[in-house]
Amino acid sequence: MPDENETITINSIKSLMKVLTINSNKTKITSLAAAVAIVGLGAIQAQGQSVTFNFSDNTSDGWVNGGFGSSPASTVVPIGGNNYISEAIGGYQVANVNSGTVSGAPASTFNAAMQAAIDNPAGYQLTYNYYINPATFTTVGTYLQLGSYVNTGSGYYGQDGTPNAYEPQLNGTQLASGGVFSGTVTVPFTVYGTDANALTENYYRLGFIINGDGTGVTVDYTDISITPVPEPSTLALAGLGAMGGLMLFRRRLA
Repeated sequence: MPDENETITINSIKSLMKVLTINSNKTKITSLAAAVAIVGLGAIQAQGQSVTFNFSDNTSDGWVNGGFGSSPASTVVPIGGNNYISEAIGGYQVANVNSGTVSGAPASTFNAAMQAAIDNPAGYQLTYNYYINPATFTTVGTYLQLGSYVNTGSGYYGQDGTPNAYEPQLNGTQLASGGVFSGTVTVPFTVYGTDANALTENYYRLGFIINGDGTGVTVDYTDISITPVPEPSTLALAGLGAMGGLMLFRRRLA
């Protein structure tokens, strides 16, 4: 049975076809192109939920220090015009946000995004921006590795571990270079494995890992997002509609 979004999309296409299908070849082409575009955009929209933590309200939005606790709140620091949460090394799992602590704008969408990602890991990804300034460390050490993990109310736990192929890994030479390291990370949800109880979960946790042998080490994070991964076929469908409209527009100009 189609869901509400799919029903709206189908009805919209039918209405559009009735209005635009007139005794004109050009109008029929317009109708087809528009319908294809609606299908593509509707499929993208219906793919799922998303949530982003950017700390724009100067709070940690429910992120806390430590891997499995609910306090204390992470420290928010301004860097380059954006707010970051600053996390210190210690205990491997160093920070988390969960269904019990999440606050601010993301509160209403965190559970929905996590549930969608756990239910369909191949269709979701974790992204974030990081900032690492070894000049602020007490000692830089010989390695620094970042990771991430998910945890649910049933006890399921999945991580990408350290080192891994997706998140920053710095060696002693890099750490001692005096440089600042920053960038964007994308982690597919598939790396966290499969939760056998995914369909019945109602409590979720997302967290970060810092592994290294330096002291006084901190890593800063912002724009932490869980988002759907657009399917290539969906993008191609939307593109087909756009191309059809563009071709017709050029014909009319001619």
